[in-house]
Amino acid sequence: MSMADAKINTDVIIVGKGISGLILSILLKERNVDHVLLDRVDKRKIMPMPETLPPSALVLLESLNLLELFEKSSSKTFGYHSLWGSDTVTDNHFFFHNPYKYGLKLNKQALLNDLEEVVKDKVVRFNDLMEINRSDENVSINIESNNTVRTINGRVVIDATGRNRNVLKHLGIASEPYDNLIALSCHLPFIKHPKLVHSVFSESFEHGWGIVSSLNEQINGMTIFTQKGNPILPQLKSYQHWKTVLSKTKLLKDFLTNDLNRKVVGGDANSSRASKIAGSNWLAIGDAATSFDPLSSHGISNAIYCADASAKAIESHLKDDSESHFQNYEDTLTQIFNEYLKHKRKLYDTETRWKANSFWNDNIFTKPVHVSG
Repeated sequence: MSMADAKINTDVIIVGKGISGLILSILLKERNVDHVLLDRVDKRKIMPMPETLPPSALVLLESLNLLELFEKSSSKTFGYHSLWGSDTVTDNHFFFHNPYKYGLKLNKQALLNDLEEVVKDKVVRFNDLMEINRSDENVSINIESNNTVRTINGRVVIDATGRNRNVLKHLGIASEPYDNLIALSCHLPFIKHPKLVHSVFSESFEHGWGIVSSLNEQINGMTIFTQKGNPILPQLKSYQHWKTVLSKTKLLKDFLTNDLNRKVVGGDANSSRASKIAGSNWLAIGDAATSFDPLSSHGISNAIYCADASAKAIESHLKDDSESHFQNYEDTLTQIFNEYLKHKRKLYDTETRWKANSFWNDNIFTKPVHVSG
């Protein structure tokens, strides 16, 4: 393995090319902040799943001059249906939201491509993040690409690697889980349910809850959520058992197909946060900072908000080298996360039909996180 003779010296090193990393790169570029965006070349194929952005997020996108770009690769959606806490289907219409009376159903891969096009000159691809050396003055990252080691030197490093929190792991920062939610997802043929107007529907059941949403005109994405250790979890790992597990649901079962050869992909969907979100010259954004229960629909909204807040904090930090900007950023995200935990608790508490079941009785709701000062 050879050492490339050219090193990269910059101010900010963003690790992770998801939505939060890309938007942060765009905002730093607008501020003329020197930076690179490290993109790990991952050969694993990820199952694309539907993602919806609520109307409240569109106001922030407009303020960042990104709404037009998001709408380019999205379709408008005007609400969703839920069956939660009772046997009655609720129509949650966006008509009463202001100023935007619609949300966006994202084509996530197309969106990522459009975002990257804006900052393609900042992207550095690599195969392996080998080590991070950090002092209070600077950060040095060694990456490997095509059997060549490159060194990236900067003043600040950003973890935008999502729930994996790869940078934080290198820095010795632990993750703090707040529940044991796990997701099992698959693709199904598109079905327009005769009893539903909107293309997004969620329903709770004895052992958890599920959501179905159109990915495109041919495919519905369905995800079932339960908790680790639940007795139905082994069954959910194989699609052939889904009809049995969902047999008592009112509408969710109607979306299932008789074709049993469906690939099921599992993963963590729990509420969690980094034990520290920021330090003297590093911070985490998006899911790397705080991860939310998908029921909250906060994931992409959180990524956008973190990118905006962190861009402001980084710009101020580079001007006066004060740690207070990053601490204020962490305190703000902690307060948001605490409010989210309260809302999540109230939302789950409205489902009282299966309180004897472990999913509805044993979800972990720990105490709020302490805010400095």
